[in-house]
Amino acid sequence: MLKAAARVARDFGLPAQLCLEEYMACGVGGCAGCAIPVITETGQAMKRVCVDGPVFDARAVYPEIFAAA
Repeated sequence: MLKAAARVARDFGLPAQLCLEEYMACGVGGCAGCAIPVITETGQAMKRVCVDGPVFDARAVYPEIFAAA
């Protein structure tokens, strides 16, 4: 569903933010169980949904969708 929302944003040339849900063992960032790969200014990085999110830019989460645009 989130990938579809990112595609719609791309198709209409709109910025998009996605609110992610992930399994969180501790909820405070200590275990990194909720880490997801995102694209940053310096390349790919693992971000914790519980601490760094839960809202992320769609371009950072699904760069392959926006690369074709």
